[in-house]
This record gives sequence, structure tokens and C-alpha cells, in this order.
Amino acid sequence: MRSLLLYAVAALCRAQTQADIKVDVPLVSVSCSVTDRNGAPLQNLKREDFALLDNGQPRDIQYFWQETDLPLTIGLIVDVSGSQTGCIKRHRDTLTRFLAQVLGARDRAFIVTVGRDVKLLTDLTGSVDDLREGVERIEGRQRNGKQLGEPCCGHEAPKRRRGRIIPGCGGTALWNGVYAAARLKMKPLTGRKALIVLTDGMDTGSFHSLTDAIEAAQGADTLVYTIRCVSPMIFLSPAVAIQTALSRGLNHLAEETGGRAFPTERDPGVVFGHIEAELRNLYVLGFTPPEEARNGEVRKLQVKSTRAGMNVRSRKSYAARPASP
Repeated sequence: MRSLLLYAVAALCRAQTQADIKVDVPLVSVSCSVTDRNGAPLQNLKREDFALLDNGQPRDIQYFWQETDLPLTIGLIVDVSGSQTGCIKRHRDTLTRFLAQVLGARDRAFIVTVGRDVKLLTDLTGSVDDLREGVERIEGRQRNGKQLGEPCCGHEAPKRRRGRIIPGCGGTALWNGVYAAARLKMKPLTGRKALIVLTDGMDTGSFHSLTDAIEAAQGADTLVYTIRCVSPMIFLSPAVAIQTALSRGLNHLAEETGGRAFPTERDPGVVFGHIEAELRNLYVLGFTPPEEARNGEVRKLQVKSTRAGMNVRSRKSYAARPASP
């Protein structure tokens, strides 16, 4: 009798486990930062203070909470390509400031360098000592670190982008770096996530496009903050200097993912103060997309405020997968 009872209990547990595996509700969660007219984060907001549009159609906000206690997960992406020769020391100083000012006892971070390839310099860790050691290893030739994502050597064939021929490998694989950090490091994680990118914004050889990078960050529900640094060396080539000044890629990357783009002249301490305040006061909205939207296609997403004086930033699109059978 006892063996029969144990068998029945085991069978019930297996049935419950199988049922749990089959139940797959394609919930879409959207992290939002909300500030007032002066840029200060707003707290204690309610569900009714938000409106959510999916491809222009209003959706019920089924889940709503504010993440004030969860730790931060930060990916630090540093451009070390030739155009950043005059910025590398500044990048080291900026990241040292970040570790001292922002990273808390429960937070974690990783460091990626971007040049011809994408290298993981320090893997995800909560150890400030390990991260500081990684900062010291930042250098222009990318001799340190291990490959993150696909290597450049596998994509030598030229690609045509917006009417221009772009080599499969170049001096700055910036969009490759954002794509790999979002897909390989951020997507498997939950909680408050952000990428902070230090660069001049010029991509000269990624086989992934800016759109790929944006969609990867959106798919990982990860905000992207960019801090522009333009090396004085760039002014030796007026054409490159003008192209850099007119580039809007960093602004587009930040806007589409719900982050912010900061210009060169801002004090890193002030920048990190803004970023930390936003990340530690995120709101999360959850909704279930309709059946016809669960086909993996990219759909427009908009979160609006229903109160005056609220500035809401969130990712601008999503792709919902079909429910598992």
C-alpha cells in the first residue's frame, strides 16, 4: 500500500511538472523610466497613470509594479577603436567613477570592449575589485578579453547598407557589441538591466546593423544609455569630424530602447547620477498580446502618461512569440 501511495504521489508530481512546462503565457513586460519636467524621477505612481498602445491599439495593463529593491545588472561597453585613441584614458577614468559612485553591494556588471571585434573583458560579477582590474586592462589593441559573439573573421564578405558598401570587418564593430551584449548577456537575465556605451557613435564595420542592435536590446528589455566621447584626433580628418557630428545613431539607439543619450561635455558624475536615479526607480508594465500578435513579428509599442508633467521613456517595439503547445 505504501509503495502504491508513493507511486501515485510521484505520478501526480510528474503531471504537475508537465502541465507547468506546457503553460506558456506570452506576457510582454515593459520597463519604464518616468521623470518630471526637471528630469527628476517620479515615485509612487499608479497603474492608472499610464496608457499602453500596441500597434496603436490600447491594451489593458494587467501587471504593474515599481522595481525599487531589485539589484542592477549593467553592461559597460567601451569603444577602443582607432578613432577613440584620445578617449581611452578618459574611458578608464569614467568607468572607475561609475564603479565608485553607482555599483552597490547587490549589483552586478560586465565589461566589453569594441574595436575590430567584440571582447568580453570582465564577465558578469558583483566584485568591484574584478571590475576595476578589468578597467585597467582596457587598451586599444584588444589583446585582452575573450571573444563575445561571432568573430569578425567569419564575416569578411562586403555588405551593402543604405547604398554604401560596408566591409564585414572594420575598425569599430559598435553595433556588433551592443547586439552581442544584449542577446548573449542580458536576455537570459531578469530584473533591472541597462547597457552603458562609451563611444563616438561611429560604426565602421559591424555585420549587424543598428536596427539589429536596437531589436536585440528591446528583446532583452534592456535600456541603453550612451555617453559620447569624441577624440581630438578625429579633427585631423574634417570629413570624418563632420560625419561624426551629424551621426544620430546613438540618439536613436537610446530613444528606441528607453534610455538616454548624453553628449560629450557632461560631467560623468552628473551623468551617472541621472542613470542611477532612473534605474533604481523603474516601473514595469505587463500585458498579454492578442493571439494575432504572437507571430514573432516586430510591433510598435508606446507607453504614455495620463497625467500632466510626466515624461515616460520605454522601448518602442516588441516581438511576441507564439504560446508553447
